Amino acid sequence: MRFYVRQFKDDFIDCNITITTNSDGSFQLSWFRGQALMKPAQGEPNVVYPDTPDITASFTAANLLTEKKTNLALDNPHQLIACGISFDTNTFSCVDVLKYTFHNKGSTGFFKNTSKVDPVFYVLVPFADSPIGDWKFIAVSKKLTVDGTDVTETFDIDVNKTIADVCNENLPSIILSKEGDVISAQLTNADGSPAAKSNIDIYFETTAGYLTKGRSKTNDQGIATTELIGAADGKVKAGFKYFSGKAELAV
Repeated sequence: MRFYVRQFKDDFIDCNITITTNSDGSFQLSWFRGQALMKPAQGEPNVVYPDTPDITASFTAANLLTEKKTNLALDNPHQLIACGISFDTNTFSCVDVLKYTFHNKGSTGFFKNTSKVDPVFYVLVPFADSPIGDWKFIAVSKKLTVDGTDVTETFDIDVNKTIADVCNENLPSIILSKEGDVISAQLTNADGSPAAKSNIDIYFETTAGYLTKGRSKTNDQGIATTELIGAADGKVKAGFKYFSGKAELAV
């Protein structure tokens, strides 16, 4: 797993995070919440951190891929998971960000208010069966320490950047093509190379005629197909369950 730190913004809880990793990709996270003290001379806040963590929790690939609010498996491709402090229980909770922002692909600020979870970290998961080494972990903290070493590589995910931007840059995509009446959707990796993943649901929609299938599974080459009947000037779009319109094709 690649670890990044998201530069601290005032709209998030001020904290430090320490992580200890295991050989199987699981890890233990310690979360230190900052406390603001006032310096009478300058009148400016000074944030201090406790010596012992406010919360310590262990995470595996399996429990990160289980939404705590519903206890359902997060098994879609193109996955952005947020794990944070639940407003309701004051414990860690993992949620599927794209499900909460499906209709508007909103910002992380929108997601935070809707899900009632204060994000501590985000995880980008290309496919449900992707090894944990292919995941990206983004800590929302002032300081991130992994196995005793400070992480300095930053990742731009904040209220000023939409979730769509983050996902487009780091998660699988789709390339559309048309031959006759057949519309083909090739699943690709984030770098644009073909992804030979079978049984991935691709969702189609169009403004030109009608489609014989609105949802189609990929074959062993990572290609899903549908047919466009009565085509007129317009577009065909394809996407994932909680991320519509990932690709489009003018017809």
